[in-house]
Amino acid sequence: MPIYDVRCRDVARLVASGLVDAWKIREKIHNLYPGLRTGGSWTRNVLLKWNPFVDIEAGKVKLTSLGKALVSLPGSVGNPLTEEEKAFMLGVMMLDPRQRLVISELIATGSSKERNKWFVARTKACLKALGTL
Repeated sequence: MPIYDVRCRDVARLVASGLVDAWKIREKIHNLYPGLRTGGSWTRNVLLKWNPFVDIEAGKVKLTSLGKALVSLPGSVGNPLTEEEKAFMLGVMMLDPRQRLVISELIATGSSKERNKWFVARTKACLKALGTL
């Protein structure tokens, strides 16, 4: 599963700290990033549902294997990404064949032939947040 937002890391770290209720995580994310609405689709879908570091079952959030690996690295919620987190997240992004192709095109040429412009824009935003572009 691709990574569309580097703040997925914060969700994983919140779960690792013991916060497992999906709604409470959404509230905490809103407190950290006021531009993200607690009930908004970005928080609900991108940061929770599509997040490769967590799974949701019956409203409870748990870490995936990737999430467990991520939270074992140095870093904390709301702070800038550490170099270790950046490298790990870039590696996770490269696991998805479609995102890997877009990443390679963006790095090599600055643009991508991918038809889904939202996908390209999100991948580009993540690469910028990771300091790759």
